Amino acid sequence: MFTDRSTIPGFCVHDRANRFLSATLADSLTIHSYAKLNLGLKVLGKRADGFHDLLSIFQEVDLQDDLHIDVDPGGDLSVIADRDDVPDGPGNLVYRAADALRLRAKRPDLGALVRITKRIPSGGGLGGGSSNAGAVLCALNHAWNLRLPEADLAAIGGEIGSDVPFSVGGGTALVTGRGEEVQPLKIVGDSPTYLLVDPGFSVETAWAFGSVNIKLTSECPYIRFLNSVRASGEVALLDFLETVENDFLPLICARYPSVQRILSTLEDSGALGASMSGTGATLYGGFSDPQIAEQASLILERLGYVTHLCTPVRRPGGQPDP
Repeated sequence: MFTDRSTIPGFCVHDRANRFLSATLADSLTIHSYAKLNLGLKVLGKRADGFHDLLSIFQEVDLQDDLHIDVDPGGDLSVIADRDDVPDGPGNLVYRAADALRLRAKRPDLGALVRITKRIPSGGGLGGGSSNAGAVLCALNHAWNLRLPEADLAAIGGEIGSDVPFSVGGGTALVTGRGEEVQPLKIVGDSPTYLLVDPGFSVETAWAFGSVNIKLTSECPYIRFLNSVRASGEVALLDFLETVENDFLPLICARYPSVQRILSTLEDSGALGASMSGTGATLYGGFSDPQIAEQASLILERLGYVTHLCTPVRRPGGQPDP
């Protein structure tokens, strides 16, 4: 299930988040591709297809990659990234998404050169590859003049990766299933400033899912909060941060003792809540005061950690005008 927002004027062309930085007709454009935070993550069980049923709030933040796209009238499809740890060509999710889009449109003659400027760390649970794939689906849908609805783009994205359907629409959303069920949420009240911390290691996703201890419960404050969010379609992020739980966090803390020290530093520095994004390894704290978040950033940088200060990205689909 995906809530379709394609009827909103200008969506995937010039939306309120200014996703498209520039466009000359449909031949050349540049688009933002935003990092994703998991504001909590519950693993509800393993499915017959090998995936896991999840429950989480996904939040885009304004740490972004840029995708520079030139339509290729000759039909060639090329993807080039500016970092050695990001594959070029068919090994990149962007290539797979673009190829799946032209096959869905029955237009194998369509081509493009996509150059990716990376800022989102790889292997940190921030969904950089999935975000790139969702962004290129929107961009090429526009550049190739395909006019597919957002729900179709999300369905294509779901074949590429579990987080891609969210990245097509972005913003703030309640995400269930293996990631394909996306309910856009309206942010009410003030938005937090997030301080992201790179703990200095990455986590293999397959290992994390194979090792996580699945606890079946519907009584924890986090799930109760999400049930109320599901019913209202709204989330007060500053209140929500205090309830956040991530089922992978005990596993990662046991393997990497530095994680708990970083989380304690975030909380001692004034974070309303501190946790880990996805299966890791990026850690984050949510702050009501940007200046306090900046002070916490300086403390952690003095301890040798790389940090990023971010704010939520608001999108159509229930989001208020900025």
